[in-house]
Amino acid sequence: MLVQTETGPQFLMQLNNRYLNTDELSIHVFMNGFSFCTKSKISFFDFKSNELNTKTLKNWIKLKNIYFSKNKLIIFNHQAAIIPKMLFDKNKTDQYLNTTLKLKKEIVKYDVLDQTEQVVVYCINNSELKILSEIYPSLKTKHFITILLEKLSIFSKGNSTKMMYINLRENFFDLFIYQGTQLLFYNSFEQKNEEDFMYYLFYVADIQHLKPGDFKMFFLGKFPFFNNYYSSIKDYHDEIHFINKELILENMKSHKVPFFSNIFT
Repeated sequence: MLVQTETGPQFLMQLNNRYLNTDELSIHVFMNGFSFCTKSKISFFDFKSNELNTKTLKNWIKLKNIYFSKNKLIIFNHQAAIIPKMLFDKNKTDQYLNTTLKLKKEIVKYDVLDQTEQVVVYCINNSELKILSEIYPSLKTKHFITILLEKLSIFSKGNSTKMMYINLRENFFDLFIYQGTQLLFYNSFEQKNEEDFMYYLFYVADIQHLKPGDFKMFFLGKFPFFNNYYSSIKDYHDEIHFINKELILENMKSHKVPFFSNIFT
């Protein structure tokens, strides 16, 4: 669907996402707390306001009425490493993270993407995982980059044009460039405002030798609190594409990565 706005032509498209049902819960791990996402609302367990232990978290969950039998855990609090499957050694997982992270109380996990022949290596605080697993024994874990790689490779399939995908989140953004199912570039950048955002965007375009007409640009989701970021693109790129319809949930602005606020995978 084409929508004309002040930023130029905008296209609304859909990833093949699996969205939350009324009996499902998606738990998201951040550096400063957990986001508990249901079909209708988002509740944030802040480490500054609450002592993290099993008893306290259980009482908080009961108070918020957010215990569900169907649940998934998505990791956001540390950067992941993407390794070609043919080069991956499960006995050396710590080494893949050593260049960006000094492991202390974390345990290393990995997700295997058979379709794209990739392995995503990441870590999670051991005590946090233990507490969550005590409350939700059937909890299964994925890193958010794994989910994006799965979705974007399918979305890009069959396209000879290069596709740039931007996932805006609080103080950071993730940028992927695909050509067909081939991932050409991925990185995450720290940003505090649209000026930082545009600086890194131009930096990537320069090192990848991309001119505006050479690729299509997609934002993952469309959210009112990022409108300044969308507008900052208008003099650089003629068309802005948005993946997935605009979504408003209770307390959505409290979620650090709003694109994931209603996804169940």
